[in-house]
Amino acid sequence: MCQPLQRVPSNDNMVNHLQSSVLGRELLSILTLKTLSPVYQPIVDLKNRNVFAFEALIRGPEQTALYSPLNLFHVAQEHGCLFEMDWLARQIAIEKYKQFGLNEYLFLNVTVNTLMQGAHQSGMTLECLGELGLSIEQVVIEITEMQPVEDFSLFVESINHYRQMGFKVAIDDLGGGYNGLRIWSEVKPDFVKVDKHFVSGLADDPDKRRFMETICALAKGLNTKIVAEGVEDEATLKVLEAMGVDYVQGFLFKKPQALPVTTLDYQWPSHQVCVPNLLEERAGRLLQPCLTYKPSGHVSEVAEFLLSEPHIDFVPVVENTKVVGIVWRRELMDLLARRFGRDLYHRKRIDAIMDRQPVVVEYDMSLVELSRLITDCQGRRRGDTFLITENGEFKGCGHFMDLLRVMTDLKMQSAQYANPLSGLPGNVPINKTIERYLFSKVPFAVIYLDVDHFKPYNDYYSFDQGDDIIRFVAKILLEIRVPDVEFLGHIGGDDFMIITPRVNEYSSICQSVLSAFRSRIASYYSPQDQINGGISAVGRDGKEEFFPIMSLSLGVLLVEPGLFSHQQKLASLATKAKKEAKALGGNTFAVIHSQVALG
Repeated sequence: MCQPLQRVPSNDNMVNHLQSSVLGRELLSILTLKTLSPVYQPIVDLKNRNVFAFEALIRGPEQTALYSPLNLFHVAQEHGCLFEMDWLARQIAIEKYKQFGLNEYLFLNVTVNTLMQGAHQSGMTLECLGELGLSIEQVVIEITEMQPVEDFSLFVESINHYRQMGFKVAIDDLGGGYNGLRIWSEVKPDFVKVDKHFVSGLADDPDKRRFMETICALAKGLNTKIVAEGVEDEATLKVLEAMGVDYVQGFLFKKPQALPVTTLDYQWPSHQVCVPNLLEERAGRLLQPCLTYKPSGHVSEVAEFLLSEPHIDFVPVVENTKVVGIVWRRELMDLLARRFGRDLYHRKRIDAIMDRQPVVVEYDMSLVELSRLITDCQGRRRGDTFLITENGEFKGCGHFMDLLRVMTDLKMQSAQYANPLSGLPGNVPINKTIERYLFSKVPFAVIYLDVDHFKPYNDYYSFDQGDDIIRFVAKILLEIRVPDVEFLGHIGGDDFMIITPRVNEYSSICQSVLSAFRSRIASYYSPQDQINGGISAVGRDGKEEFFPIMSLSLGVLLVEPGLFSHQQKLASLATKAKKEAKALGGNTFAVIHSQVALG
């Protein structure tokens, strides 16, 4: 078995101290008899939707004051035996985990103080793993803060000691400890676990969402994987998935238990498909942190910084959180390289040489709008970077190449679900969009479009000309759509759908579609058929009959929040509205109010 704790029985001063109080005697009993029990909670990979790792959590003897790990380690620290308790917990967690024969990663909690105190004894963990046959590559050291880090150099030295042996490193409870961001910066961990305070209620709290988005942007830039702790409901899970968080942990999937299993309590719906929506993607997705300078600073300061950081091509100039300009590496170096350039500019203020018209965008600007802006600015912009603000306050930067990459990826993913004839999103994106609206609990309108007498036209003329009608309808919808507002979908054949939050404007939307269709549809008929007002063709009953020039029937369903628990009933009412419109004779629309229809 692993190396036993020799310090407790042999250290008379520690034993005497422990025996001086009730809790101390309980601690001594735990250390001597090893009466700790490990439980394991799964960490779930959101990309693959399976168990990636287990975090080992420790429990004291049941029905005692030291059963809770917080109490256990707090009392151990007060009695001067934190290192001994921490090591015993690790030892027992490793021994038990090995017995289960699992291949998933094992996250082991190590307190900051213990880590530094035991810097020269960290070989104990390695020795324990070796004796049990557990691979060192399977273990992640999870650093937990119980007190502020006072000696960062010793702390980083201790972490590196573990790293050199082959351990991966995680920071626990980012945002809930004393020095979370500094530890992240100094240690450069493999994983960062975000405190459950920032995860709980994420779906309903815009500030928490901004915090998570910023953390995700930092993680991407620092090549760190994010673990969101405390995931307890599906709404939170969906937000985290949309943000691109790597891993999650919480009661939604499994509570900590003595026997770790890879079967989760939560199962994703089998029909769930991640469909990107370009209109919902925002500039904040591209946010990256960057150093700024004040306009009153000296050119020499910026020059020295850029020389020391050859991979950085720009420095934003910010005063009182407001962007006032940007300094480009190439332009500054060109100035200083000129004859007498250093003498002329070295002592000048930064605002004397900065670009006063950088591209500045708001955090919530859509990527579609941002892409248009960048295209319009071409020829006037002087670098490949834009600055991001929120309510006018500087937040960070983004890069044009990242925008291009994200837009390309999203368009390629969207193309998988697009109708090849119209180019509009198909049924999967339509269903996902309706889901998003139902989930957000806001009123919206579903407008179901159907072309009247399309099949006789398709049979009478040709399939190619029938395809022209489909493309014609798609073009009309694209013309009347309000960019970044209306969602357009192609259900199939001659059926289309508009989904819009402009509930009070459904009438004008319908009138615009009908007017555009009515004014141009006749041109798709021959001159004689235009004079006749239609065609004679074989109907569905096999008999020849006269079919007037095609028209549109629009069924409008006005959806109130909280009335639909699933899409089937909604789709049924939208179809009913369309049928009512067709019964009116074409080129018209019928409206169903969901609240009235559902009684």
